[in-house]
Amino acid sequence: MSRLKVYADLADLPEDERIDIIGRTVMEQGLTVAVAVDSDRDKMERYIRKLLKRFPGIRILERLPGIVSGTLTIKVGPPDPENN
Repeated sequence: MSRLKVYADLADLPEDERIDIIGRTVMEQGLTVAVAVDSDRDKMERYIRKLLKRFPGIRILERLPGIVSGTLTIKVGPPDPENN
């Protein structure tokens, strides 16, 4: 059975709320998600630092070019079950 593909636009929420939703989705539902951020490497690294601090075990799988112009993408996954 395939998983439901879900899209959520979190752009209007404060950054910390966006990071909380991303982290909880990954950790509680065991999903891998792609997060688009403005094409500002400092912003991307700030997101990553906050995710790693707030959600121990969360994995940053990839840093990618954005899916649309002016963005970067972070691929985030749940903890590796082999290491838990």
